[in-house]
Amino acid sequence: MLCATVLACTPAWPPAPERAELLVLEPGEQPEPRLPRLSLWVIPHGGSPPTAAELLEQRLAALSAEIDERRRNRTAPVLTEFDVEGLATELEVILSEVGDAAQMSVHVRDIESGHVVFDYFGDTPLNPASNQKLLTSSAAIDLLGPDYTFATRVLRQDRTLVLVGEGDPSLQVEDLRALAGAVAREIDTAAIDELLVDDSAFSRERFGPGYSQDGPGLSYEAPSSALSVGYNVVDVIAVPRTKPTRVEITTAPASAGIVVRNRARIGSKRALDVRTFAEKGKTIVEVKGTLRRRSAPFVVRRRLATPSIFCGTLFAELLAAATTSQPLPVRRGVVRDDAEEIAVHESATLLEILDLGMSYSNNFIAEQVLRTVAWRMTGEPGDWPAGQDILRGYWSALGGDAEALTVENAAGLSREGRLTTMGIVDLLAVAHRTAPTGASLLDVLPVAGEPGTLRSRLRLSGKRVWAKTGTLRDVSGLSGVITREDGTPQLAFSILTNARDADEMDAPIRREIEDRIVMAVLYALDDYEAQRAGLATPTQR
Repeated sequence: MLCATVLACTPAWPPAPERAELLVLEPGEQPEPRLPRLSLWVIPHGGSPPTAAELLEQRLAALSAEIDERRRNRTAPVLTEFDVEGLATELEVILSEVGDAAQMSVHVRDIESGHVVFDYFGDTPLNPASNQKLLTSSAAIDLLGPDYTFATRVLRQDRTLVLVGEGDPSLQVEDLRALAGAVAREIDTAAIDELLVDDSAFSRERFGPGYSQDGPGLSYEAPSSALSVGYNVVDVIAVPRTKPTRVEITTAPASAGIVVRNRARIGSKRALDVRTFAEKGKTIVEVKGTLRRRSAPFVVRRRLATPSIFCGTLFAELLAAATTSQPLPVRRGVVRDDAEEIAVHESATLLEILDLGMSYSNNFIAEQVLRTVAWRMTGEPGDWPAGQDILRGYWSALGGDAEALTVENAAGLSREGRLTTMGIVDLLAVAHRTAPTGASLLDVLPVAGEPGTLRSRLRLSGKRVWAKTGTLRDVSGLSGVITREDGTPQLAFSILTNARDADEMDAPIRREIEDRIVMAVLYALDDYEAQRAGLATPTQR
C-alpha cells in the first residue's frame, strides 16, 4: 500500500526474492554481459556512434515495430458479449452513491476483442497513485527484458577494493555476506588498504520529484542509489528494561554506519518519536519520548540516510568478520577500467523483482527500476528527468495519448501524476496481446487473496482478479484483469478515485466501492458464461 505522509500506517514490506546467484570469477575471466533486450542500433559506415537521444529513439521505434508485428500475427479474437446494459445499470447505481464526493473514472474492456464493456469518464486524466507502477513496470519489462538481472560487483585495483552497484533493488544483508565470503576466499585482505564504493550508475540525486526529504524519514520514501541494501531502510527496535530502568534501542541491521541517539525514557504511555537523518556520512537514528514499563517491544521502520556509504560500511564489516580483521575504511569513488573483477552477485530476474515490488507496492523498487532503465537506455547516470522522458516515449510507442499522461516519478507517490483508466487498460491489453506468456506485465500483477496488498480483498473472486492497488490519502486505484477459471485473462479494468473530501471518502470506503465494481463485473461475466453453456438462465443481481 502506498501511503501519503499524513497517513499513520506502515506499508507491507516485501521479503527478498528467493533466487539469486553469486559468481566467483577466475583471474582474467569476464562475466556475460547483462544488456537490455532491445539494444540494436545502426551506425552508418564511417559515421559516429549515435547520441543517447538517437539511441533511445531507435530502441523505442524498434519496440513499436515489434508490437505492431505481434498484433498483425495474432488470430482474430472471439468477442465476449454479455448483458452489458444490465451491468451498466448496476455499476451506475454504485457510482451514483459517490455523488460529488469524488471524481471517478472506470473503464472495462474485453482484453482480447477490445470490446468496451463499460466506460465512465475513461478518458479523464486522474491521479493514479501506485497504479503508476503499471507503466513503470511495463516499460522496464519491454526495454530491459523480463530476464534482465542486476549485478553487484567487487573489483580490485592495486591495494583498493571497489564495491560497484548497478541499481539492484533487491540486494539484502545476506547477499552482501555471501559476497564478502567469496572475496575473502579469493584475496588476502592484508594487502588491501581501503574500500571504494562506486554508485556512479545513478546520478547523485537520492530523492525523486514528489518525495519529501524532510520529516522523520518514512520508509516508503527511502532514498534511491545505485548501491543499496535492504530497500534502504532500517528497523528501529525499542525494548523497556528494568535493571537498570531504561529503554534499550537497537537497529536491524546493526552497523557502524548507523549511530543511535537514545533519548527515550520509561513513562506512563507509549509516545516514541523516531527519526533518521544524515550526519557526517552516517545515518543518525534519534529516539525521543516514552515507553511503558511493561510494553511489548516497539518496532518502527525508517529510511537510511546515506545508502551507498552505509552499504560499503556494512560490506567492510562483513568482510572483516570473514577474515578476522579490522573493517576497511570506506569512501566513495569510481572504479578504473583496468580493475580486476573478483566476484559478482547476480539478482533474481527483473520479472521476479517486479512481482515482489508490485505485490507489496514498494516505492523503492519502482524508483530503482526506472533509474536503471534510464541508465541502460541513455548510457548516462540514471536520473528522473531521463526516466520521465523514457516513460513518455514508451507510452507514445505503444500508441498512447500523450495528453493523458503526466509523469512525476516511478512509483506514483505524487500530487502531479495523471493517467486515464482507458490508458491503463490499453497498457494491460497491449501486454496481453503482444508479450510472451509468462513474461508480461500481467504476470507481475498481485492476485486477490495472496500475500501483498490484495491479501484481504476480493476473496470471493476465487483468485480470478489480478490487480494493482494504489492509495494516497485522497486517491485510490485498482487496475488489472479478471480471468477465466483456468487463469486466462478475459476482461481488463481500471478504476481511479480522486476524493474531493478525504474524510468523507476515506480509503476503506473507496476500496469497498472498487471491490463492488469488480465483483459486479465478475458475476456478470460468470452469468454470461453459464447461460452460453446452457447451465443457467439470466439472474437478477
